[in-house]
Amino acid sequence: MFDWLRKGLSRRREIDTTTERRMRINEEELQEEPPDRFVLIIQLMIIFFAGLLALEVVHIIFMGSWNDVIFNGIMLVVGTIVGAIWGRQNT
Repeated sequence: MFDWLRKGLSRRREIDTTTERRMRINEEELQEEPPDRFVLIIQLMIIFFAGLLALEVVHIIFMGSWNDVIFNGIMLVVGTIVGAIWGRQNT
């Protein structure tokens, strides 16, 4: 279902090649796929984000005001997603 997410979270390794020696590099060997657990966490965070966003919209429509608590939840989820992806890239 979220194959695009797994593909987007895959890291590519770069191998330096010299001009003296040429070699073929299989592109599949250069990609490090993220663990299933990491992809599942990111999927759940995206689902939580969509749910909180929908809840905020419903609150605005029916109550006519902005709810800071729901917005703080949205920011928490966004921060978690960004932190997880950033932390994975820097390791």
